[in-house]
Amino acid sequence: MKQIGGRALVMMVFVLAFTLGTAIFLISFVTRGDNWAAYPTNRHIYQNGSLVKAGTITDRKGAVLAQTTDGVRSFAADRDIRKATLHAVGDLGGKIATGVQNVFWQQLTGYELLNGTYNVSGRGNDMQLTLDADLCATAAEALGDRAGTVGVYNYKTGEIICMTSTPSFDPNNPPEEGSESTGLYVNRLLSGTYAPGSVFKLVTATAALENIPDIEERTFTCDRGVEIGGEWVSCLHDHGKISFKDALAKSCNATFAQLAVELGRDTMTKTAEKLGFNQSMYMDGIKCTASSYDVSAARDIELAWSGMGQYNDMANPFQYLVFMGAIANHGQPMKPYLVESITTPAGIPVHLKADGKGSRMMDADTADTLAALMRNNVQSNYSDASFPDLELCAKTGTAEVGDNLTPHSWFVGFSQREDKPYAFVVVVENAGSGITVAGRVANRVLQAAPTVDE
Repeated sequence: MKQIGGRALVMMVFVLAFTLGTAIFLISFVTRGDNWAAYPTNRHIYQNGSLVKAGTITDRKGAVLAQTTDGVRSFAADRDIRKATLHAVGDLGGKIATGVQNVFWQQLTGYELLNGTYNVSGRGNDMQLTLDADLCATAAEALGDRAGTVGVYNYKTGEIICMTSTPSFDPNNPPEEGSESTGLYVNRLLSGTYAPGSVFKLVTATAALENIPDIEERTFTCDRGVEIGGEWVSCLHDHGKISFKDALAKSCNATFAQLAVELGRDTMTKTAEKLGFNQSMYMDGIKCTASSYDVSAARDIELAWSGMGQYNDMANPFQYLVFMGAIANHGQPMKPYLVESITTPAGIPVHLKADGKGSRMMDADTADTLAALMRNNVQSNYSDASFPDLELCAKTGTAEVGDNLTPHSWFVGFSQREDKPYAFVVVVENAGSGITVAGRVANRVLQAAPTVDE
């Protein structure tokens, strides 16, 4: 009896172990099966570590951005378009983590939980993006050989029509292994962070409009700077007595330094976080690098510098694109999205586009006042003649980055033309003046942008 009992106990242990192992496998299969299937040694969809079996990706006008022909995956016929859309579309090896080929590989290949990639055909499912490939090429040409990014989206619908990041490369002729450290694989719109410089004054302006009742009637004193707590904040010009409106147009450091200290750490932080700082934003489920604003341990002089976009402020270009969309759309942005549709070979949709309204960033009155102030920036300081027929509302930024490096060049804003309802962000690394460099890039791209009826 003891022998039988011992054998029964051993069998029970084996059964329990088998049951536990099966349960662990099933849970892993459900939660990690897609990762197993996406491993580059899976010859159903990869060849020599490169994705080959996936559907066709097109831009908003139907131009092919990536396709598989006779078992070979290739990209757009035009080399300039291949490079300009690289970071949005992705590369064959999946090194561009935010590219749609990497993020949406399951839908593109036809992967299923039960069958995996066993039944994947050579065609897969087709994807249409909201991008205008020609506009992306224009943006890349405007950036030239400088590192940076351009983002443009329709603030009424959420469609991203331009997402370009440089430096780039030809995905049909990828660089050799070991080039990861050069930043070639980074989508700077989604994953980059930069000192914002004076574009952050829009955050301080928002806080002032929402918390200082008479801010539009106030005047400030700028004596080529201002003293804060016994230390000096410099300004590029001696503005003398200056109004809030003119201070934003002329980007007066002294004014925004004083405002940041008057508003205080808590109010500045609360406003920055309402506008997207210190949180991760998502685009089509892709996690973007968070902008950061931390003045918790700042002295008054450091708080002053933070109010004009220096100190330790860091901004993600995509977050600023949404911020601009919120101002243009009366305080509540439309969610930007890139993927318009994914359909099976039979024409059955397998993806719901991520359109809809995002969280309100400010009340409508604040947004409309900011829009008027930004319109005044262009009319009174930057000149409408530099941006003909765009009815532009904008703010420049020339962000100091230390170590005797040339500042980053920023230009952000939106067009109020009914047929060009586009918000934009341009960042050009170590390029100098915001208006001279990023402003010219923005004008070239917006002039080439299609009207909504095209």
